[in-house]
Amino acid sequence: MPPPHYSPPPSLPEHNNILLTRDLLLTILYDLSLRLSAYFPSAVRLVVHGGAVMVLHPLLACRDSTRDVDYIHRSFEAEWIARGVTDASARLRRCIKATARKFKLGADWMNACADTALPVSQDIYGRSHDPICIDALSANNVTLNTVFTSPGLVLVGVGWAWAVALKLVRYDKYDPHDIASILRLGQRQRNVQWTRSLLEAWLLSICGAMGYAAYPPWQMEATRQKMRHAIALACSQESPRHLPSTQVMRVY
Repeated sequence: MPPPHYSPPPSLPEHNNILLTRDLLLTILYDLSLRLSAYFPSAVRLVVHGGAVMVLHPLLACRDSTRDVDYIHRSFEAEWIARGVTDASARLRRCIKATARKFKLGADWMNACADTALPVSQDIYGRSHDPICIDALSANNVTLNTVFTSPGLVLVGVGWAWAVALKLVRYDKYDPHDIASILRLGQRQRNVQWTRSLLEAWLLSICGAMGYAAYPPWQMEATRQKMRHAIALACSQESPRHLPSTQVMRVY
């Protein structure tokens, strides 16, 4: 029985409305890291996407704030089950909720709501695997796109091609400007001169699990129009930093 005069903590707001600037987000993530250290024998590694990457990535930092951290729960759960921790999901969610209470955040400040829409593939033996996380956790991408590191928590952004591919599906709110920022990074780092055909070939080579081969002609042309628009934004000097922050999907 609960102790006398016990009252349960108030329920969290369903949605987070507090703008997470870089400094605030780092503070919150360090708090989460400390909590996770008490529940896990080693650092929790999460693959992330969305606005948080655009805020935290040192080579982008093209947004002032975001409202949430989107992560891929299924890869986290599979990793810890393979390590013999069957209640890892409950542990992680408990820590996320405790951090939300401390900073008065909404329940979805860190969420995996997009997992159900993310593609999966099959290997040559017919076994399901997660192409986004396999790419994200490659040694090269971990080096390039780790956006947060602490003793209890490491956040790795999805690969650039996957970030663009996912944003092209929705292409709303911040997505065009996020893609443009990623394409500009390619221009700066590798002198890539983007064309629609080059961008399409890049996505087809890495993100085939998106199902481009099954797109009807009208859907493929609509996707190409988005590509053209994002490339035009990348070639302009327009920056999204002045736009109001909002909940979105995420990076390159």
